[in-house]
Amino acid sequence: MSLIKKFALSSELFSYYEKDIDVLGVDSLEEIILIIVSELDDLLNKNNLEILSEKLNEGKWHIHGVSLEAIKQESSAAKFYICDHDH
Repeated sequence: MSLIKKFALSSELFSYYEKDIDVLGVDSLEEIILIIVSELDDLLNKNNLEILSEKLNEGKWHIHGVSLEAIKQESSAAKFYICDHDH
C-alpha cells in the first residue's frame, strides 16, 4: 500500500522542483525534506553544478503550517511546499 503526495521546493533558486513521495514510508517531516533535498543534490552533483549544490545545502529547509499526520490525511491532490525562507 502507498500514499503518494506531491512536494515542491519553494525557494529563490530551486522553486518548482517537485517530487512525489510515499508518505506511508516516512516517519517525520524532516525525513521528507531529506529525501527531496538529497535527490536534487545528487542531480546537481551528477551535472557538475557544485555551486548550486552548495547553495542547496546551505538552505534552512522546512515545511510549516502542516503536520505529517495532516499530510497523510489530506484527500485532495494538494501540493505541499518545502521552503528555505524565514518563517
